[in-house]
Amino acid sequence: MSRHQTLPMTVSLIIPTYNRAHMITAAIRSALAQTRVPDEIVVVDDGSTDNTVEVLEQFAPLVRIVRQPNRGRSSARNNGIRNAKGDAVLFLDSDDMLMPRAVDACVAVLERRPEIDVVYGDAELVDVHGNFLCKYSDRMTGERPVGNILGELGRRCCLTMVTMVRKTALVGVAFEEGMEFGEDYDFWRQLAARSQFAYVDEPLMRYRIHPGMTVTSNPIKTLDSELEVQRRVHAMPEFACLPRRVRAMAYSSHGAKQAMRDRGRLARAMFWKAIVTDPTSLTPYALLGLSLFGLRPLQYAILKRRKMMGDNIAIEAGTKAIAQQRAVPAEDASDHDMAEVEEHIYG
Repeated sequence: MSRHQTLPMTVSLIIPTYNRAHMITAAIRSALAQTRVPDEIVVVDDGSTDNTVEVLEQFAPLVRIVRQPNRGRSSARNNGIRNAKGDAVLFLDSDDMLMPRAVDACVAVLERRPEIDVVYGDAELVDVHGNFLCKYSDRMTGERPVGNILGELGRRCCLTMVTMVRKTALVGVAFEEGMEFGEDYDFWRQLAARSQFAYVDEPLMRYRIHPGMTVTSNPIKTLDSELEVQRRVHAMPEFACLPRRVRAMAYSSHGAKQAMRDRGRLARAMFWKAIVTDPTSLTPYALLGLSLFGLRPLQYAILKRRKMMGDNIAIEAGTKAIAQQRAVPAEDASDHDMAEVEEHIYG
């Protein structure tokens, strides 16, 4: 080998798990079925009390098992990072599965583009039995940001958990173990402050939708954690260096989410902040003006706008938040309650 040639990039797959004996097998098999199998598969068992460890031992020595007391998925991921030996790490939750080309597709980008530290892509949403539902990009529409994505993260989290990161970019970055929800979003925030991102326009994972998921079981806490991470983004010195219009868009989006949580004062404060940041942006003026008529007209307008944009994930999160706050079924929050608002505006 010439001294000018470089060795192939090595990859560590990190899978945190807790009491997922009935799902972890599918995750590991999807890793072993890759067109480019990871150089190591590190499964961190977070103190499971079922037969997860017995299931994992069936895959030895292809899988390295790291055991720890139950400290949560963030601790398990951080432990996996510490134990990873590869040049890059790829994350996978134990209830999900990799698409066959996931490792190949991500490595190809990192090997070809040394300026890129993080690679992410699309996902297939499947039901608990693995049946295809739709693509993630069909439910969360819009362009996928590349390069410096901090401004976009100030508005929303557009990444899935299956993301490949250079090990060198992880120095000083970790999943916050005190966060019960949104820890992955916060992790991307830290990386985005100093790393360039690339997007692979193909599904990298099969994202399983099931009742035990955080997003489906705790929509209010999920939305509140999203708001907390966005506040952290807005407070970052790197965010302050972004163009005014980018920051104003982030403030407006944050205000809209506060409105969906029935927090009128916070919503109006964010709309005003957006106006001060970029007086040429029209959206915050419209949102602020509508908020003066009360939160229901504003919430109706926000849901209408998201429906026009095709952002189904945001619509579902918003209607679930309204439903839980008002103790009504979700369909009432999106239909009956909003119809009442429409009558108030146009009647």
